[in-house]
Amino acid sequence: MSAKWFGWKGKMLRIDLSKGKFTKQNLPKELARNYIGGRGVNAKILYDELKAGIDPLSPDNILVFSTGPLSGTPIGHGRTSINTKSTRMTPAEGGFGGFFAPELKYAGYDHIIVSGRSDKPVYVWIDDDEIEIRDAKHIWGKTTWETDEIVKEEIGDTDIQVSYIGPAAENLVYTCPVFCNLYHSGGRLGCGTVMGSKKLKAIAVRGSQGVQLAHPDEFEKVYIKWRESMDLKNGLDPFIAPYSLFGAHSLVRIYGEMAGIQTRNAQDLRFEYADELSREKMISTYDVKPKTSFGCVTPACGTWYRIDSGPFAGTEGAMIWADIVGMGLVEINSLPAGLYIRSLCDQLGLDFFHICYSIAWAMECYQRGILTKNDMDGIELKFGNYEGMIEMTKRMTCREGFGSILADGVKKASEKIGKGSERFALSIKGAELELLPLRILYIAALGVAVSESGPDHTKFIQVHLPKLDLIKPKLLKELKLGFDLEKAYKPQEVEGKGRFLKFLEDSRGVLDTLPFCVFLTRSNYNIDFRLWRDFLVAGTGVDYTYEEVMTVGERIKNVERAFIVREGFRRRDDTIPRRMLEEPAPCGHPPVTQEKFDKMLDEYYEARGWSKRTGIPLRTKLEELGLSRIVDDFLALEIEVE
Repeated sequence: MSAKWFGWKGKMLRIDLSKGKFTKQNLPKELARNYIGGRGVNAKILYDELKAGIDPLSPDNILVFSTGPLSGTPIGHGRTSINTKSTRMTPAEGGFGGFFAPELKYAGYDHIIVSGRSDKPVYVWIDDDEIEIRDAKHIWGKTTWETDEIVKEEIGDTDIQVSYIGPAAENLVYTCPVFCNLYHSGGRLGCGTVMGSKKLKAIAVRGSQGVQLAHPDEFEKVYIKWRESMDLKNGLDPFIAPYSLFGAHSLVRIYGEMAGIQTRNAQDLRFEYADELSREKMISTYDVKPKTSFGCVTPACGTWYRIDSGPFAGTEGAMIWADIVGMGLVEINSLPAGLYIRSLCDQLGLDFFHICYSIAWAMECYQRGILTKNDMDGIELKFGNYEGMIEMTKRMTCREGFGSILADGVKKASEKIGKGSERFALSIKGAELELLPLRILYIAALGVAVSESGPDHTKFIQVHLPKLDLIKPKLLKELKLGFDLEKAYKPQEVEGKGRFLKFLEDSRGVLDTLPFCVFLTRSNYNIDFRLWRDFLVAGTGVDYTYEEVMTVGERIKNVERAFIVREGFRRRDDTIPRRMLEEPAPCGHPPVTQEKFDKMLDEYYEARGWSKRTGIPLRTKLEELGLSRIVDDFLALEIEVE
């Protein structure tokens, strides 16, 4: 790498809340070269700076906000990566859109590393080179929306960008994310909770610098090439047009038609009210205007909605993605109720999936007679009762009564209640599932099982299959995928899933370092990742080969795996809930079965170069990736390394 930085700013900001001090450091060039940015650099910092076994809610934990070398450019799409150690002892990582990351980059920083714990609530104000740690007692307890308004008013600039937490994270509800721009959020496995434990309410930033590219003319050519792939009329991906209009919310109708919506805590996959929650109905009734992230070309992802009449009149919000499918879990058939609950979660700083799965579990407990109305504070949590769900959501935020039990997540709640309720507590590595129907999407079943952080579809999301008849055999040969692409995309095909998942994880890991929104990898560029290498080279001037870029993605995955290996996670933890392994859905979909799952998992471990017996990376693989230090760490901790 050259002495001059292109793309990157070359600076990291460290904030020690215990001491109330900050320091500015140079970004090590080797770190940038080998991990690029975003999730990649975060993973390495987290592994290097945290000792195994530390309490996630102690001052010893750190919280890392990151940009990437292409943040602040038209393809950065506002993506911020945030990492910490979760309350489930796993690496909590998430990306969110909006405008925070570009502003941080314009202020001159690639990464913020927060350590320690403040004695009182504070927020951080970054104004280019000027840094302040300010009192936040007046906004502690405020909603995310109130915090956004108060901080901007206090600083006197409505154009600053602010990341913050809500009251749920302040009360240490276990899996809260971090929010910005009212409705964008990331780090759903507890980044916001750790931020709350540090008494850090918000980080506000204003920047006046730009981003210098190494080869701007070449960058423009690559950008035009990508934009042509997004052309609504001539693009190869048939989903470009509907996605541009409907966004991911369109999956409600698609999944509904294929009997793929997890209904009544995933007892079934057929949700009879899917049409009532459809994107078409929302457009015609509640949409107000498009809202999107920095540089994004699909405004449908974040349209602003408003309800003008009925019991939820006055409700506003945005960013209704496919997570409205979560309403199937609790069998809510009212779109206004669903929109209200989603907006409530955003303002209180809650993870929507935590709310849906935890309350759906409680509803099934009530259905089976395990829990009574009295057990749940007099709230009759039966499927379809959205009034009860709203009240319990508020109680979870305040850790009040039965809400305090649910605030710790469905796994701990089921262990506390017992009586067989553990069987239908739908979580992996202690964290609630997301929206994907595992019984009909085998790649999702395998993907969420092996995710180090717990269920996270963004780590492997396929988006959509390119038109195979337009992918020339020469191209497939050049890419050296190592699996049958057409077979790999078949939802319930076992063979090839392990190799396919490795490719998806490695390539999506690369996107998380640039950063780039995975939902915009369309047409052939969902598979042909040489375009993203071209973006990186044009932006930074570092002459990465395609193979080197893909190796970065693989290196990130192995560092994240090493993190959980140190915490005691093994092959036994790479699994999915028994419901998906053993129970057929009444609509006709069979379970995955343990035999099929083990076959996919074995193939995956083999493709990864990990032990099939333990799930631990092999010594040869770690050394191949330049991770010999991890081998030494394992040996020092008496962890078996084959």
